[in-house]
Amino acid sequence: MTSYRRSTTALRRLAALAAALALLGGGAVTRSAPAHADTPAEVSLAGTFDTAIGCSTTWQPDCAQAQMTLAADGRWKASLTLPAGSYSYKAAIDDAWTVNYGAGGAPGGANIDITVPTGGETVAFVYDPDTHVVTDSSAMPVVTATGDWQTATGCGATWDATCAATTMTDPDGNGVSTFTTTAIPAGTWNTKVTLGQSWTTNYGAGGAANGANIPFTVPANGDTTTFSYNESTHLLTVVSNAGGTAPLDTLGALYTSAATTFRIWSPDSSNVTLSVGGSNYTLSPASLAGYSSVYQTVVSGNLLDQDYQFYVNGVAVPDPYAQMVVPNTTEGVVVDTAAVTPTDGGWDPRPALVNRTDAVVYELSVHDYTIDPSSGVDAAKRGKFLGLVENGTTYDGVSTGIDHLKQLGVTAVQIMPSFDFGSTVPNWGYDPVNYNVPEEQYSQFTAPEDRIREFKDMVNAFHKNGIRVIMDVVYNHTYTKNVFGNITGKYYTPTDLSGTGDSIDDGNPMVSQMIQDSLEHWVRDYNVDGFRFDLAGVHYYNNVYTWANYLETTYPDRDLMLYGEPWNGGASDPNEPQKVRYGNMPALAPVHFGAFNGVYRDAIRGGTDDNVFGYMGNNGNPSAIAFGMTGSPTDADSTTPVSSNLWTPAFALNPEQTMNYVSIHDNLNLYDKITYSGASGGATGAAGAIDRLAVGTILTSQGVPVIAEGDEFLRSKVVNGDYTTAMNSYNAPDTVNAIHWGDLVTNASIDSYYQAAIALRKATPSLRLTTWSAVKNQIATQVNGSVVIAEISDNPAAPTTYDTVVVVNPTTSAYNVTLPSGSWTKVLNSAGATSTTGNTSCDPQAVTVFTAS
Repeated sequence: MTSYRRSTTALRRLAALAAALALLGGGAVTRSAPAHADTPAEVSLAGTFDTAIGCSTTWQPDCAQAQMTLAADGRWKASLTLPAGSYSYKAAIDDAWTVNYGAGGAPGGANIDITVPTGGETVAFVYDPDTHVVTDSSAMPVVTATGDWQTATGCGATWDATCAATTMTDPDGNGVSTFTTTAIPAGTWNTKVTLGQSWTTNYGAGGAANGANIPFTVPANGDTTTFSYNESTHLLTVVSNAGGTAPLDTLGALYTSAATTFRIWSPDSSNVTLSVGGSNYTLSPASLAGYSSVYQTVVSGNLLDQDYQFYVNGVAVPDPYAQMVVPNTTEGVVVDTAAVTPTDGGWDPRPALVNRTDAVVYELSVHDYTIDPSSGVDAAKRGKFLGLVENGTTYDGVSTGIDHLKQLGVTAVQIMPSFDFGSTVPNWGYDPVNYNVPEEQYSQFTAPEDRIREFKDMVNAFHKNGIRVIMDVVYNHTYTKNVFGNITGKYYTPTDLSGTGDSIDDGNPMVSQMIQDSLEHWVRDYNVDGFRFDLAGVHYYNNVYTWANYLETTYPDRDLMLYGEPWNGGASDPNEPQKVRYGNMPALAPVHFGAFNGVYRDAIRGGTDDNVFGYMGNNGNPSAIAFGMTGSPTDADSTTPVSSNLWTPAFALNPEQTMNYVSIHDNLNLYDKITYSGASGGATGAAGAIDRLAVGTILTSQGVPVIAEGDEFLRSKVVNGDYTTAMNSYNAPDTVNAIHWGDLVTNASIDSYYQAAIALRKATPSLRLTTWSAVKNQIATQVNGSVVIAEISDNPAAPTTYDTVVVVNPTTSAYNVTLPSGSWTKVLNSAGATSTTGNTSCDPQAVTVFTAS
């Protein structure tokens, strides 16, 4: 739970049944195959339908009638006319069973089941040699992106529903079909989606059947344009180059140079007015797809940077969609956020993220990280957005700030609340007022466009330095109920769930839509790379699914990271089974939503604010550590929620769903927990060893590690022995919360260890497995007294041929491990990186890692 100012859709389709796929596992034939195959000379569709197409027997990989043809796009294709019935099939390589692929592209995987309706039909099959996924049109008609641009991609005509060149595919089986091209020239174009290679079924703007054309813009020749079609909502979205290119048609103040459209949700009153530019306007009901009880007025003229004020029943109210505000008022400012370019003139490429388990996340506060003069940051930028990204800063010859983050090796920063909040710094800002506005106390500027550009420049600079940006967002409550309460009480839950007295009710569809729109605002207009949801347990998990799915499908090139706290503010919730909890995390796996693993945290460190050690102090349950090291996997490979135990520690359907940590901004940070529990000796004593063991455990566990700012150099928030303030320092002065960079000099050996452990993680695929089957089949753990040993393979084709061994030894004595046969090198010990062969001794109070050599 986060400390505050007052202390405080849907299940995944089984086996990825989705748009143009029918990839249900099952059937009687199961054959093994190696993990990889060379470029095939032949691909055939071997299955129970083979005799129906003229083969001599079923499951005949060398049958001529079952052969596929290599198409110009590099994929293998076939069209088979099949009689009515149910069938199973797989893709066989080079006319034999030696190499074959089943459901989901798995080597030797489960059979793929299809059902052909009465009367029979011609079924189109596509095999992708890169993903090994076979798709067919039996469950979903062929999806085609059509428009006035198609001839640029090789089609014979525009608006051609039969053109195979713009067929959309769903290789991930997540219900979203995509098509990507760089062939569309710069300009403004129109598009729609058709099903079944016919105009009989088509969808346009807003997912409407036979709807209006969808306009989009390609900024420059050669830009990558991606079309995404969601089978459930029928929404077709287009992203070209860096993001969307048309104004978001939402609420708030929608600016053009000719006129600004003002919209607000007012479900309880029709008495809605607006004041802008010295004139007053009455708003009228407006119809807007996906929204209800919307009131609107359009004001002519160029209103850029004009202040505006909404009124409901004569009472001044804020604009919940405002993109800029007059600080400490309810007035918005008309701006065009999307039109404000970074100082560089555009967006720099974001750092690549192949798998989310490749991430190493570092939490920091905009204010606390650079406010102290020891940060070396220019005085005007200390505690500001651009202070976070000032290069070349040092203290006593040691790099600080962003250069320190680069040396540490983290891949992403998780920035504590940075949208407009109600408290005065120093304060962590978990009290939002305006969800779409950068916090003015973190800006050097007052002009609206300058404040917008500063945030964008910060994101750009992080990206240029190889670091992604994750926003800590607080959609579970507001500063007070007065923030939205004078518009309507429907923004808030009847019972407080956040512990602050003003929890947000995303059970109301318009509140849920507001959150989704806000998330898109930050992704689209500020280019951020993901979100950490504060008290995500206040939210309905179906809504979280919807938000995440929308972002993932609308911005498929972003590889966004989304995760949150699966608990609320300690309240009893009558709707708890429907909220984000560990037990519901499997249902969120298809949209890549993860959770902070508080169970694993407590197993490692002990209580958050007590003086009792967990495993890191040679106490607690070693078996819990062994389980956490495997990524806290679910018992079954299923997206079905664990409704019988919403707090199950076995919650991660994929390793990317567990955010592993031992310290965060809340409660005692790591070093203070260690010293409060009785350890001493600093960096070279027991306290330093325990710190390294705790974080070493996190960095060698499956999942995504999160490190809190300053833990890498034994940051302490205890001043004059005051542990009580350190336990809840959300509004403590800079003497408590500011990062004091002299600690980095004093405790350089701890920082060196963190660097080594992070580098080892990034270089070792076995520490970053990506699937449920991998953590279930490729890891063997054992507990010997207090010592935990994990043997790991990164090769699914040889799951017990281990290449990495991790030994966690919390005792004060060395431990001699028995390694699997072969040659092994010790690569991490208590001091950090090493390279030792022929030595199986594991240091006391340390994580030791061996790799096969």
